[in-house]
Amino acid sequence: MGGPTLQQIYDPNKYVGLVTALMAVFGITFEFPLVLVALELVGVVTPSKLASWRRWAVVLIVTGAAVITPSGDPFSMLALAVPLYVFYEVSIVIGKVLRRRGDSLSTT
Repeated sequence: MGGPTLQQIYDPNKYVGLVTALMAVFGITFEFPLVLVALELVGVVTPSKLASWRRWAVVLIVTGAAVITPSGDPFSMLALAVPLYVFYEVSIVIGKVLRRRGDSLSTT
């Protein structure tokens, strides 16, 4: 249909490599809230300490997302940074709930 001058523009190996790298990066980084909640349970950090580190957390999350996303577009960086920040906030809430539950169990 295209004749002998037709050239392939896309390389499937590069595409599969990019998709695999993105899946690995997203999979590993989405374990972030589990690590934070585990650190809260062990007593290494408190929810109030995490809340006080919020500004630095935003800077580190966005910088880390920019560094570890394999593509150069801002969309994949934001697709990683926004959920990570939401997970950070959720881990603070979970830590507060667990702390309240632990306090109420220890008083009874």
